[in-house]
Amino acid sequence: MPQENGKLTILVDRFARAECSWMSTVRPDGRAHCVPVWHVWMAGSAYIITRSQSVKARNIQSNPSAVLAHPDPYEPVILEGKASLAQEQRARLAPLFLEKYDWELSSSPDYDCIIRIQPVKVLAWNKGESPRRYYP
Repeated sequence: MPQENGKLTILVDRFARAECSWMSTVRPDGRAHCVPVWHVWMAGSAYIITRSQSVKARNIQSNPSAVLAHPDPYEPVILEGKASLAQEQRARLAPLFLEKYDWELSSSPDYDCIIRIQPVKVLAWNKGESPRRYYP
């Protein structure tokens, strides 16, 4: 298992450094919704910031299931998890978004919704290999 934990750490680092990811949520009527998002990684979870009236923000209020996919066609990393609102993390996340995206959150007050995605499963493919599953 220690080797598996090391591989999981490498995958999470690759995901955390990715410029963007694709976030999938589920609408109340069961249809999927998928959009590109900026994300940061902090303390074992991925975070995105959006408008509170966005489709993804409304979706997680009725169904917390979410997927974040790293958009690499040869070595993708996919995080399946549970989404929740995390407004209390704004001050801690601000420097992370500033460093990664040069985005000063205080200059975007309409982006008022912080979503935390706590992974429950990580899927990864390496070119030419079968997919692997990891459980944090």
